[in-house]
Amino acid sequence: MYISQIKAYIPEEILDNLTLAKKFDVTEDWIFKRTGIKKRHISNIDIFQMGMKAAEKLDLTDVDTILFVSSTGAHYIPFYVRAFEKLNINKLRYGIDISNGFVGFITSLHIAGVMFKEKIAGKILIIVSEKLSDLVESTDINTAILFSDAAVAMVLENHDGYLCDHRVIYDSEYLDALNINDNKKIIMDGKRVYKFAVNNMKKMINQYIETYGKKIIVPHQANKRILESVKKTFEDITFLNIIEEYGNTGAASIPLTLFKKYGNTKIQLKDHILISVGGGMTTSAITWRCINE
Repeated sequence: MYISQIKAYIPEEILDNLTLAKKFDVTEDWIFKRTGIKKRHISNIDIFQMGMKAAEKLDLTDVDTILFVSSTGAHYIPFYVRAFEKLNINKLRYGIDISNGFVGFITSLHIAGVMFKEKIAGKILIIVSEKLSDLVESTDINTAILFSDAAVAMVLENHDGYLCDHRVIYDSEYLDALNINDNKKIIMDGKRVYKFAVNNMKKMINQYIETYGKKIIVPHQANKRILESVKKTFEDITFLNIIEEYGNTGAASIPLTLFKKYGNTKIQLKDHILISVGGGMTTSAITWRCINE
């Protein structure tokens, strides 16, 4: 499969390190050294509206399937149902809301691959919308300096010569390392998240490289320390990184990275390994192999 179109909605309101430094009585340098982030974007509209602002920029002719991805999910009416009406898509055959934490985008690509293979879908619209600022406890410096908002929408089309190779690692011993509390706020044990993320991202990337050779790595934009620790093991491989200007946008971070790297052009996913880490904890990754390999 490949991305034929991709657009993003990036909120205009910016939360910078100076503001956070004053609030938590630390320095801007202290924040940047720990996160690699200079700016976070904060949305004043809801998840669905953010997704629509991204999707409305696309040519949706012949789209027949919508996959709507968000960590928090819809409350009553599925997002994809509302998107079908809002975007005036008159050929809809199938739709799913996907709420699978920060690995949700990779999950959506796996589902899209199955749909293409089984000829359930012809052209798929994936919308990934994250408003993580709603999940941040304002007094918690550990999460306030990390998380940001963004939405990305893309049209996927099939490439008959390739199939997806999707792999997942779960470890319930880390269940409480990254979770949502009773107040619907993110709670995080930074040291344990770091350990799980670095070890399992390295392990999974190495498995893919052993099988398929070198590809461009598009990692979840978690924080600077995790990204740099993983990259050190693979110095001769390209890693895409946009965290400095956009922060950690959860499930939207990988598609946002693709958009900022390539713009609204045809993106051959087969040349990439996409890998993410989410609550639970989970590591999820996907790449594509030639059918003849």
